Amino acid sequence: MSQDPITQILEFFESMHGKLSTKKKRKVAKCLLEAFQNHKGKIKAWEMGNEVIPKITQETGVSQVYTYKVLRELIALGIIARTITGYELSPTFRKRVYRLYKALGEL
Repeated sequence: MSQDPITQILEFFESMHGKLSTKKKRKVAKCLLEAFQNHKGKIKAWEMGNEVIPKITQETGVSQVYTYKVLRELIALGIIARTITGYELSPTFRKRVYRLYKALGEL
């Protein structure tokens, strides 16, 4: 049974770093990453706090504080970067993933 790429990468980080260690955290992280995918990789701080986080808490049934904890774990892992205007998928992380895929393709 094949999994989508977001689920695979979340499970990888859980096994390597101990972050996103529960199924509930991985579910919230998946929702956050899907929101970034829907917003073309960038979400303004106002939009995150007033639209994205409440929508995720409504869908998953977790508190907003818990969702922010998961967001902090994604920032600590380097997947998401905090900017002056909001949040974006980390350019460093994208480069690392690109290099990993390139290296795997050459094997």
